[in-house]
Amino acid sequence: MAYDFYWISGSPNAWRAMLALEYKGAPYVSHRLDPSKREHKTPEFLALNPRGQVPVLNVDGSIITESLAIMAFLERAYPTPPLFGETPAETGLIWQRIFEVVNYVRDPIETGVVRVISYGEAMKDPEATKAAACVATARLDWLEDILAREPYLAGESVSAADIATMPIIEMLARFGAKPDAITLALGFDDLGRTHPSIAAWLERLQAVRGYDAAYPPHWRK
Repeated sequence: MAYDFYWISGSPNAWRAMLALEYKGAPYVSHRLDPSKREHKTPEFLALNPRGQVPVLNVDGSIITESLAIMAFLERAYPTPPLFGETPAETGLIWQRIFEVVNYVRDPIETGVVRVISYGEAMKDPEATKAAACVATARLDWLEDILAREPYLAGESVSAADIATMPIIEMLARFGAKPDAITLALGFDDLGRTHPSIAAWLERLQAVRGYDAAYPPHWRK
């Protein structure tokens, strides 16, 4: 049975769920929504998720609407290869890393930096943008310290923590290379120089099963 998967290209949450589908080898039918046409706000889609957000996984009529919930579902449905560890200690560390990223890393990057650049607001208040970038940099420094000691966020192998975090960092690298970010010298345009362990980690993840299939197609243009 193939699942119905609804997503928007470039959405970090949809990206992590799609990568988990691909990594697990789960069969699914892709339903890419066009936000410029507000396809995520149609009555048909709102019947699946009243919040009008992606990703959405339709499992034979059962609807799962949160990316981490989709990943947890896939772990039970497709235990191999594991993404949430094989021992209680591994599982605990993976969830710890996920919540650390969700609670402390995501917003400074996505809201403080990526959103203001993508909405063309970075130059309206340059000092505020630079201050937000400093907070985001501190969060990157925390990730850098972990990845300087371990190849992945929860140890020696790829886990849900890596898949949950990677799209956030890829998004930062992409928007950190935009002209406004360069003009303001935010420091996200060359992670290989500023955060080499993060850059090496991204390279390792780019080699995992499903990375190419899940990569946002509109970024390839």
